[in-house]
This record gives sequence, C-alpha cells and structure tokens, in this order.
Amino acid sequence: MNLSEITFPRRLEADGSAEKIRAVLAARTEKLSSEGRLEVPVLAWTEALARALARARLQGRIRPGFEEIAEKLAAEKKGIAAVRQKTQRSQQDRISRLLLFSDDGAERLYRHIEQILTAHAPRLLGCRLDMDSPKLSQAVFSKNAAVKVILVEHKDAVSDVLSALIPQEP
Repeated sequence: MNLSEITFPRRLEADGSAEKIRAVLAARTEKLSSEGRLEVPVLAWTEALARALARARLQGRIRPGFEEIAEKLAAEKKGIAAVRQKTQRSQQDRISRLLLFSDDGAERLYRHIEQILTAHAPRLLGCRLDMDSPKLSQAVFSKNAAVKVILVEHKDAVSDVLSALIPQEP
C-alpha cells in the first residue's frame, strides 16, 4: 500500500491533518511477513492513541478477533458492491476501517492479515502496534487475555484514532 495515495476520511482531508498522519505512518514501516509483499506502518503506543481507542471502544466501534473481523469486512464489501451496482455511481474510496494488530503474531496470522488488507483495500488500513497481545488486550479491553487483532469500525472513530497519531506540540 502506497501511503501517499491513501485517501483519509473527509474530516482529516479537510482539516489538513492528512499530510501529518501520512508522515507519521510512513516514518516506520515493516514487511508484514517474511514471505509477504505488503509493508505496514508500525505505531508506537501513546497515551493519545490509548484515549482514542478507549473512546472508540465505549462507542462500540472496536471489534476484536480475526475471524469475526474477516466476516464483518466480507459482508460490508458485498453490501458496498450491491449499492454501487444499484446506483451506478462511482465513489472515491477512503479509509473507513482500521485494522490494528500486535507484534507477537505468528507468520500464518500475518499472512492472513495481508490477505484481508489486500482484499479490502483501499478502505482498510492496517497497522502493527509496537506491543504484544496481552498488553493490547489490557490496554483496549482491560482484560488479561491475548487479543492480537482489532478493527476500528466507523469513519469517525478511525478519524479520531488517526488524529491521535499526530504528535502534540508542547
């Protein structure tokens, strides 16, 4: 995924923060898996990111679990295709979903994530978090579990999370 070609939600494009977010996302990228072709941004865990994800969780806009996420995205893709066929209107694809995942997954998980990101591009952006799954689970859900993958589901929540990536000036 070419980060310079990403179109963010309208709010971020309109308020001028899109370029700052692109810079943060491009600052550190890694190949998703050793055999993969896709590079993803790697995000440091910050208080601002934690607050944005907490708000999204309270709003019911965070979905955990790879299988549930894959099913949800497939259903949405089918619905979008049906609407586009009915209306015969072309719409610009924007990031409207954010897939965040821990850095302690197996190669197999990352291959599956690459397939999902490829299948649902350009409306899905994937980022690896610089933390393991127990920390991710504790930080987002306050549970002692191992959540490796979460989906931020709504354009407003996605905008809030992406805005949280911009370093605040003192």
